[in-house]
Amino acid sequence: MADPDQISAIRQKAGARRPPPEIPPATAAGALGKALARAGVATAGLAINATNVTEDRVVLSALDGTTADHDLLAIAEGAASQFGLLIADPDLVAAVIEMQTVGRVLPAPAHPRTATRTDAAMCADFFDHVLEGWERALTAAQLPVANLCKGFRFAVQMVDSRAVKMALPDIAYRRFQAALDLGDCGKQGKLTLLLPYDVVKSSDGTDTASGYEERREAPPIVLGAHVELHAVLHRTRMSLDDVAGLTPGTTVMLTRDVLGTVELEDLTGQVRATCRLGQAGGQRALRIGLDPSSQPDDLLASPISSQPVQDDVLQASAAGDDIITDAAATATESSV
Repeated sequence: MADPDQISAIRQKAGARRPPPEIPPATAAGALGKALARAGVATAGLAINATNVTEDRVVLSALDGTTADHDLLAIAEGAASQFGLLIADPDLVAAVIEMQTVGRVLPAPAHPRTATRTDAAMCADFFDHVLEGWERALTAAQLPVANLCKGFRFAVQMVDSRAVKMALPDIAYRRFQAALDLGDCGKQGKLTLLLPYDVVKSSDGTDTASGYEERREAPPIVLGAHVELHAVLHRTRMSLDDVAGLTPGTTVMLTRDVLGTVELEDLTGQVRATCRLGQAGGQRALRIGLDPSSQPDDLLASPISSQPVQDDVLQASAAGDDIITDAAATATESSV
């Protein structure tokens, strides 16, 4: 029987000139690719293979011409009031939604259409899993970039790149671009992620995205920008069957007290003020800051007079995609 010591010596000689296996160093781009794969499986059972992930440094002007009309654009908010940007192409959005609805990725390319708020809502959990998993991997690998990725999560969908430039501070960003194989059907997608390039110490000693604190005083061009607000007259729950049956002329019953509790919301859905529905200069308007118990004489004037009021209820009609009253349930700043 062979001597164990002799076998050990032979094995040592056989591997004497063999270099130890090389373990590639961890990188932020590599960690993002793995986070994408894990998030796809965790949220939708979607197999994602990141074939190429790149990192570079850009400013917001570099986005000109790089985003397509049908890309889903979303603001990501992190710790200490930092903001970044998520850009998902239509094929990635379609793959995530298809897995959640039909259980497989369809082989045909995504139909070109504008991303909706429903698309963003169905992809929000996937985005959050990507950002959370990526942050965890960077922290475990003790990479310096980990401090830049703390707490980022999906915040709100943006309409277009112009709105993005108005919402984000004009600073340097780290841009990560990932080319993705989606499912087993050959569909390919792309995800782009922008995060502030540096973190600096603010006056109170907390970490803040570079350049953000300096932009608290907005320039006149920003102060004069168009801001869209929504006046929500009432919210109600309906079954999907009832919603599918809505047509112009369908009536929805509302109680009278909704006239004094109109909620003025921004694009993120946050309530900025509680208002009363009324009129100004013969046009529909909102009164901001009044005591809800007050009943101005003009409240039930011409804005509500087109429909009879019976049994202390108001009738609302369905038109298009929105349920609105004859007194206008949705308003922009022009009518405030």
